[in-house]
Amino acid sequence: MEEPRRGYVDIARDRVATKTQLQSLLWHMRADTERLVAEAGPGRVDLPGVAGDWSLKDVVAHLAAWRWWSVARMEAAVQHAEPTPPWGADQSEETGVDQINAEFHAAALARSVAEVLADSRATFDRLEAATMALAEEDLFAPGRYPWLDGYRAADIVLGSAAHLYEDHEPSIKAFLAGGA
Repeated sequence: MEEPRRGYVDIARDRVATKTQLQSLLWHMRADTERLVAEAGPGRVDLPGVAGDWSLKDVVAHLAAWRWWSVARMEAAVQHAEPTPPWGADQSEETGVDQINAEFHAAALARSVAEVLADSRATFDRLEAATMALAEEDLFAPGRYPWLDGYRAADIVLGSAAHLYEDHEPSIKAFLAGGA
């Protein structure tokens, strides 16, 4: 019997077991985002075609918008509170996610590349600060935060990494290589 394909979060769960490793993952995500933008350069960062008609700027803004939700959840864990999503759509439904993505995209259209990058950097700063503020046992204990439905707080960071590395990095790399 063939073993099912394991995604980034599944693999990372086996390898990321300390707060320092989560911090390192955040540093890598930040560096990889910056590297991809630098590789595109000012001449290509606004060109459509990275993800449908989205540019690299659009994808970075999209990732940052979702990372703000990760920030809100990690900061809620630090404050021993339950976060409230900043949108009205049901994130568990595909149409809800599409609606949220459309709202994020529309909000980012008028923003400059510099503004989008500053926002992205701010999400990494805040996510790292919240991660480091939690005790290691609170990060890795399943069910510690009832509103995470059995997931660990560390899984918030791992999910954010999967969003970058599984969902968007392949198309960004293909675009940069001229294959998109």
